[in-house]
Amino acid sequence: MDDNLPYDGRSGLISRLGKGSIAVLMSSFVVCLGCLTFLAFLWGANANNAVWRSIVLAGWTTRSITITSLVLRWATAAQAAICTSMLAAILLQMGAVPLPAAAAVSIIRFDNTGPWSLLCKMGAEWHHGSISIGLLAALLTFTTLSLQFASTVLLSQVGIASLPVATSVPQTYYGTDTYGPSYGSDGGGVHSFFDTTPLRYPAFAEWISNATMSDTAAQHGEFAPSSAPGIRDTGTVVRAFLPFKDDERSRLIEYHGFGTAVDTRVVCVRPRLTNIVCSTDKDSPAYPAFRITGLADVEQKPSGFVRLPDEDGSKNYSLSFDCGFAPDADPETYGWPLALCGLNQSLGIYSVMQSNGFEVEPGPSYLLINATLTNDVTNLDGSDVWESITLKPNGTSQSVTLQFTLCMTAFGAQQLEINATRPASFPPEPTVLWNTSTATYNTKDVLRQFGAGTSRDSTSRRGIFDLAPRSWQWPEHPEVDGFDEVNSGFFSTTAAIWVVSPDIWYRGLVNEAQYSIFAHIARSTANPALALQAYFTTLCAICYYERIIMFDTAAPSSRVSLVQVTRPLGWTAFIIVASEVILHLLLVLLAILIFRRAGNLSQIQNAWASISQLLGPTTESWIRDADTVDDKTVKSWLRDHGLNKTLVRVEHVQSRVQLVEKDRVS
Repeated sequence: MDDNLPYDGRSGLISRLGKGSIAVLMSSFVVCLGCLTFLAFLWGANANNAVWRSIVLAGWTTRSITITSLVLRWATAAQAAICTSMLAAILLQMGAVPLPAAAAVSIIRFDNTGPWSLLCKMGAEWHHGSISIGLLAALLTFTTLSLQFASTVLLSQVGIASLPVATSVPQTYYGTDTYGPSYGSDGGGVHSFFDTTPLRYPAFAEWISNATMSDTAAQHGEFAPSSAPGIRDTGTVVRAFLPFKDDERSRLIEYHGFGTAVDTRVVCVRPRLTNIVCSTDKDSPAYPAFRITGLADVEQKPSGFVRLPDEDGSKNYSLSFDCGFAPDADPETYGWPLALCGLNQSLGIYSVMQSNGFEVEPGPSYLLINATLTNDVTNLDGSDVWESITLKPNGTSQSVTLQFTLCMTAFGAQQLEINATRPASFPPEPTVLWNTSTATYNTKDVLRQFGAGTSRDSTSRRGIFDLAPRSWQWPEHPEVDGFDEVNSGFFSTTAAIWVVSPDIWYRGLVNEAQYSIFAHIARSTANPALALQAYFTTLCAICYYERIIMFDTAAPSSRVSLVQVTRPLGWTAFIIVASEVILHLLLVLLAILIFRRAGNLSQIQNAWASISQLLGPTTESWIRDADTVDDKTVKSWLRDHGLNKTLVRVEHVQSRVQLVEKDRVS
């Protein structure tokens, strides 16, 4: 016997494996590495990669992973089958197998279903030389079977996520043509806004002046916020409404185009009151309505204050007021019972939007009354922006104490090009929730959106957009009366506010949800200017989004919206599959290397050689008698003759390769 037959290692390996097996092994290696590369691309790329974006936006993420996993399973299964043939050849030459399994193991060199078929035939009677082969077969079985579930593992970490997608729109409807048919079709419907319960509080874009009181000339003509004694000034705050309905707006993170911007500055000052007369409505003795008349004037003049001359050309006058309210005796439940009444629009503050070179006009002013009567409760605001007066209504002997503050607004609107942005992660638009245990509205989320929460949150935490600074002034001043109404966003926003001016406003005459926001902000912040700003912003939003379907003026725009896509959400699944594939490829390489060194007596994928090598002194008689019986019968014969534990292997004996007993020496 010559165990060291000379052979050319390279040509011998190719001839023993066969060109078909070599081609399968090489191509499957490339396929496996390609599949891993593609999966790594799906997991590692981001929205900046055009190919990845195309796959994800087309909804091909799941299908791509499934198809790639299927190809990976085919490639690794083909490798495993060839490796099983090599391991069977190595086992027959370098190790040993029980005689009853010799025929099956020899045939495995030609055809098999995978490494598990070799494990089953090796059984428990492993020779010491076959343990390493059995371990290699067991590991190949593990990797091959586990990779059959690659798609299941990979898809376990694929889910829904938001992807920012930029689009350009040739026509975005942003406003109403003031000379078109839509403008005059709903002019009388503004009163209904007081009765509307907002289903949600839409996100707006906000720009806040960062000017200080020491600035002599702010960059955009804005006014700085102030909390000096006797005055609460929000400063210039421009809020822009975006021309998108709820579903589109909830996914929007960037918008570049036309919108309606509103100067929402509010200043509340401590007024000087004279000639105060208080009376009650005797028609409702069980629930008296109070009426307050008198004169109000401003002693502390904020920045941007304007007082128009009266008919005589004098500016030395006070504003008359006539206010009514119904007091509430349970402020712990409902908040302060506030009342609001409009004043003559002859003094106030002007908007930063008004053009230079033209006479500025003040915005509407209001007298805000804290109607928490001291005969019911004593929870009054002690801040210096309120003027407290004790009165005795006519016809009664009861004294009551009321508080007054004079609030001036600069609410002006115009349609202009804006840039609004917010981060990809933001809280949803808030709603007013009803608390059944306290029978009150829960306004916490709404207050946070308006910047009136317990802490001053950033715009991202408030869920609103950052509005890029620009010049807010009119490009030119219209040469007509009522220019706001003709040339600005008045119809879609501030039209809802101007109705307040001539009317008396208090709880019971307006929507309870709207009133709760107003009262809760005033009470929690001790800043009536912030409360009035939030309430008027709410009215503008209700008006804007009710009339958005009437918009008939369009312009090009660009936007970035979040699109719900299916994409990988974590790396754990990919790492598991990649590790299994790499381990599998290493096992295949190891099997090839061992076969190259120790499999020179076998030819893979050759049926005749696999059968011929079974013939030998140990098996010849059994093969001849097994032509008409099954394997079970042959195993029984061998057991009866005490040969069932005999170990055999193939050796080169007398010029041929045949099956011999393990300890036989030729």
